[in-house]
Amino acid sequence: MTHTPVHCCECPLCQSREPHPERAFHHHINLILSRLNEPQRRWFVALEALRIGHGGKHLLAQITGMSPNTILRGCRELEAEFAGCTEAHLRMPGGGRPAAEERDPRLEESLEALLASETVGDPMGRRPMAKSSSLRHLSAALKKKGHAASPPTVSKLLRKLKYSPKVNARRTEVRGASTAQRHEQFEHINEQREDFHTAGDPIISVDTKKKS
Repeated sequence: MTHTPVHCCECPLCQSREPHPERAFHHHINLILSRLNEPQRRWFVALEALRIGHGGKHLLAQITGMSPNTILRGCRELEAEFAGCTEAHLRMPGGGRPAAEERDPRLEESLEALLASETVGDPMGRRPMAKSSSLRHLSAALKKKGHAASPPTVSKLLRKLKYSPKVNARRTEVRGASTAQRHEQFEHINEQREDFHTAGDPIISVDTKKKS
């Protein structure tokens, strides 16, 4: 049986910290996909996209990380009742396009550099590290540095680096600070960090957890 890593859903609902009834369903879709071979994956996703109807391909692309063109191909193959689809289309083990980090050995290093100024950890060590930029923003920042990495690729690398792919959500309305004020605060912290680093002075990061 084919085994691939279980993809983490990147739809807006699953990326938020708020619970929603579809979260488990999206996870189960990706769990099933991790046990299917390549054509079976696109046929299963195509079937679900056709069931949803308008917007289904876009939503399933977010849920599974699969290319919309691949999903469209699966839809066409289903509508043609698999005409011309044989097992000869299966890739040999190890086949397919090399991973982005294999094509660009400095990609992971560049992503770590971007994350250095915005990493937020769990003081109790029970959750993955968090970051403040979205997958799309990190992908765009990497592109400016000459590294091609799609949001799904960034998500995969984040999990490899022990980061949560979700954006670190802060309840600014509770803290009484606007988004602009919090952005200004973090910019000041980053400037101080750079000044200390340039001067060769030690930098200490302190995180606390409120106890009830």
